[in-house]
Amino acid sequence: MEKTRVHLLVPPSGYVAQRWKEGTSMPPLGILTIAAVLERRGYTVRVTASDVLRLTDRQILTEIADFDAAVVGLTTTSENRFDAFRLARKIKHRFPRKLVVFGGPHATMAGMDLMSHLTAVDMAVIGEGEETILDIMSWLDAGASPEETAKIKGIIYRQGNQPVFSCPRPAITDLDALPFPAKHLVPLEKYNFFWEVDGQRLPAANLITSRGCPFNCNFCATPITWGRRVRGYSPQRVIAEIRWNIERFGARYLWFYDDTFNYNRTRTEAVCDLMIREGVNLPFECEVRIDALTFDLLARMKAAGCHYISFGVEAGSERVRREIVHKQIASDRVFEVIDWAEKLSIRTNAFIIFSHPSETWEEAQESLRIIEKIRHRSEVSASILHIYPGTELERYARDKGLLPADFSWSRRDRRVPTLPAAQGDIPLFKDQFTWAQIASLVSQWTLRTKKGSVLKKIPDILRTVRSAKDLYRYLIMGFVYLKARLFQK
Repeated sequence: MEKTRVHLLVPPSGYVAQRWKEGTSMPPLGILTIAAVLERRGYTVRVTASDVLRLTDRQILTEIADFDAAVVGLTTTSENRFDAFRLARKIKHRFPRKLVVFGGPHATMAGMDLMSHLTAVDMAVIGEGEETILDIMSWLDAGASPEETAKIKGIIYRQGNQPVFSCPRPAITDLDALPFPAKHLVPLEKYNFFWEVDGQRLPAANLITSRGCPFNCNFCATPITWGRRVRGYSPQRVIAEIRWNIERFGARYLWFYDDTFNYNRTRTEAVCDLMIREGVNLPFECEVRIDALTFDLLARMKAAGCHYISFGVEAGSERVRREIVHKQIASDRVFEVIDWAEKLSIRTNAFIIFSHPSETWEEAQESLRIIEKIRHRSEVSASILHIYPGTELERYARDKGLLPADFSWSRRDRRVPTLPAAQGDIPLFKDQFTWAQIASLVSQWTLRTKKGSVLKKIPDILRTVRSAKDLYRYLIMGFVYLKARLFQK
């Protein structure tokens, strides 16, 4: 007898924000690991990658009808949540008997809000989903008794019309026990996942080898979704997954998608040493904390294939970094790490954020001065500060009235500023500066680094304008950009 079928969906807008989509796309490892766990337990699984297949809602509904699974699971981030919400409503309307389950970062960060407002969703998975989904399936296979629902750890469900959180699910301690992501369930040939190295366009593979972040940046949602205690795959398991990606999928470049690749120096060295010893030291990129980096460790990473590192600078002002962001990094360390990387022929990308709480205009100019100082030696990525649910920044924004008292993550709110075409559909933190000042900062970054194309964004801008306030913000951004370009030195 065939076990219960499960249909997992990536919504049409995908899993990452618009600003990260340009030029590349990658398989969704979270949902593919869930699929692999289900397959290993004997369940029949379909994964519909609506984003890379460019499916319409109608085509997705046809896929759901064709596979006829009892469970439909959707994954979403906060930035793309409304796309998933719309799809969930259509699924429940067309297939009222199917169990609609939400997972992904937004479900973990704002699950109660989601379940309070989105009746199309029957369950939200809070935290890691691999063990939770198996318990949900066992519950279904046993008859889906309402009395037994509360025994499923790590979910929000409904009793009558009220959302109820069952109880926390302990974090998975033995990550090595998880199977490799079920990449065979998505059309890998549709993903534009390549990286250029020395003039060669190399097929890439993405890996997550750890979960959690020990740091406490005020804007970051990672400690909410994965926890503050970092758990990592063993070096041997990391090597096995690298080899699997090489042998089965032809990977010649690696993207370690960990929040902090060097969270533990001993483990990082062990992974790098094994990559060298096992002959799988492909060129790779990763994100690092520069306050936990040394020249010797970076040299070890280079020997293992490190080609590109990204790191957060966050603000030009050391006061803002230290007191607001909670990042104890001196500006001299930024320049020092770029020096190290240049000596080792490693490319770098520094992240800058504009419009922090209490940041003065002069402090914002410090960010521009850092950009000017490093732009010929490093890539620089920048964004306006985003507010994510459950973070310290969200609490601050609510206390200050920047998010209205009745604000819900499940409804579009014209009182809250967003720039969906440029920054994702997420509230932007605007407190100290005017829109013209924020536009000036973004324009100066764009012009100095030559990153992004304003003209290419016009179709997305027109598509996402929903109010006069939206139009006003985009017009201000456009006017300030054109003025800065006209008078560019």
